[in-house]
Amino acid sequence: MQNIKTFYFDSAATTPIDLEVIKLMNDINLNHFGNPSSIHQQGQKSHNIIEKSRKSIAQLLECSDSEILFTSGGSESNNIVLKGVLKAGDHFITSSYEHPSIIKLVKELQSKNIEVSIIKPNIDGIIETHMVLSEIKENTKLVSIMYVNNELGTLNPIPEIGEALKNKNIFFHSDAVQYAGKGELNLSSLSIDMLSLGAHKFYGPKGIGILYIKKGIDIEPLISGGGQENGMRAGTENISAIAGMDLALNIAHSNFTSNHDYVKSLENHFLKKLTENNIDYRINGEHNRINGILNITFFQVDGHALLINLDMLNIAISYGSACSSGSASVPKTLLEINMPEEEARCTVRISIGKTINIDDIDFLADSIKNIIGRIKK
Repeated sequence: MQNIKTFYFDSAATTPIDLEVIKLMNDINLNHFGNPSSIHQQGQKSHNIIEKSRKSIAQLLECSDSEILFTSGGSESNNIVLKGVLKAGDHFITSSYEHPSIIKLVKELQSKNIEVSIIKPNIDGIIETHMVLSEIKENTKLVSIMYVNNELGTLNPIPEIGEALKNKNIFFHSDAVQYAGKGELNLSSLSIDMLSLGAHKFYGPKGIGILYIKKGIDIEPLISGGGQENGMRAGTENISAIAGMDLALNIAHSNFTSNHDYVKSLENHFLKKLTENNIDYRINGEHNRINGILNITFFQVDGHALLINLDMLNIAISYGSACSSGSASVPKTLLEINMPEEEARCTVRISIGKTINIDDIDFLADSIKNIIGRIKK
């Protein structure tokens, strides 16, 4: 049976797993299947793989290995922070365009007598430091602002916010799931208390993630019943996924500059092609955007219809984020930056990863031109 080529422009939703990562995980699943909590040799070999990965990741992120907690991904990491830190009477500050694993917890938090202040991004899709500081109250316990917005690709001033909060006795957390692999992370130079990562955004496996918790911070476990992860997360660890995540993060770190420059060159070529094809478009959040995520409005072209037509050509893009999958409603993030609803309906997300080549870009741009011409007729 003939393989049909697919053109994947949705790396912000998930990335394909690096082949080296797959090989490592297969080897571990075949040869190191012992329960890491067992004291026999097979169990201890598995335990050593986990601790070696923890140490490697900690060195990469420039923190202590005791500050690295393995989770199932960004959503669980975010839940651990909010549910483990906040108590009745506390005040919590976050933004209106956070990942659903944060913003959808607001009602639950409020039902537990926790105050919540929600900040809207500015028109450029940025949460500015002064916006956070203006919401602080005497009982403010936690601030959580995402590093990079998953729909716009806009980069928030996390180092600056961290410095502003440093001496205020307020915990600061950031969902950095979209940032890892696209930007350099150095926790020793960041005034941040907790940070969430997910491996499947940097060519690692799905279902595995990291929560950085600064030493000395006490958080109540979300999952109890075992001593794994120093009692912070019960359940037998996914050995191969942890090792795969470690390798994926190291590969991303080692190739950061070359990947960054390569993706930027593909973006520039794509935008040049759109201009040459006389396509009327706008890049949203352009003033402070991370490479690889293009939130783009094609005026007078329904974004959902464009997605469907591209999908028929085996081209994958996104309308909104993967977290609202199956929904054809207007992406809420775009309304939060005061984009008119009519324009928001004409907006899609195109995210470019390291597996894309220039011929793929040409095919995407030409396909968009043909589809738009057909739709407008």
